[in-house]
Amino acid sequence: MKHQVLAEALSPLAERGWLSTQPPEFQDWVARNGRWHVYSAGQVLYDAGEEPDALYGLGHGSLEATLPLFGDEPVTVYRAEPGFWIGEAALLSGATRVLSIVAATEARVFRVPAARIRTLLGERPEAWESFFSLSHLHAITATTLLAEALALSPRARLARMLLRLADEDGRVVARQEELARLIGMTRSSLQRTLAGLTAAGWVRSGYGCLLVHDQAALEAMRDEA
Repeated sequence: MKHQVLAEALSPLAERGWLSTQPPEFQDWVARNGRWHVYSAGQVLYDAGEEPDALYGLGHGSLEATLPLFGDEPVTVYRAEPGFWIGEAALLSGATRVLSIVAATEARVFRVPAARIRTLLGERPEAWESFFSLSHLHAITATTLLAEALALSPRARLARMLLRLADEDGRVVARQEELARLIGMTRSSLQRTLAGLTAAGWVRSGYGCLLVHDQAALEAMRDEA
């Protein structure tokens, strides 16, 4: 019963994403040692170059990860959806942040302070395994994104992004310029590709969003080279 109460306090993070795969006692520790925060759209959770202060888990909304690759101009490298956790790499390595994390929409985020995580690892070294599994997931994601950018057609990359960002009703809340940044395309290239999907009836424009009308069609083209 105690675990059930703590899991409910973490919902939906106890049901999806990295934390949902971890042992119940670890989930309970996270529930007891963090708390929820709400960030408005455009609000910064942390910036590249900062000292690590916490681990963050996204319960509602979306976050964008950006990398200051070219001078002061950030490059968007990932758009995160509920179930996503971030912040462990710099915290555990003692390095400064490499990425900046910004709320792309209003976001409800569970924040676990760095000091409590360091205390946990000092007292229970076996907890390292859980944090390593999170870093492993991030490595897989980064490698997959690189492979997609190198090997897939623009249609396939857009189809994958739409499928990943779509909610249970098929709604994708993202502007065209945001999608272009995430896929690494120019806006004009994205518009041409999106026009093709729309003409085929697979995607429709909605009020402030895109609507995935034919998920099966997008799934069929996701591996197109």
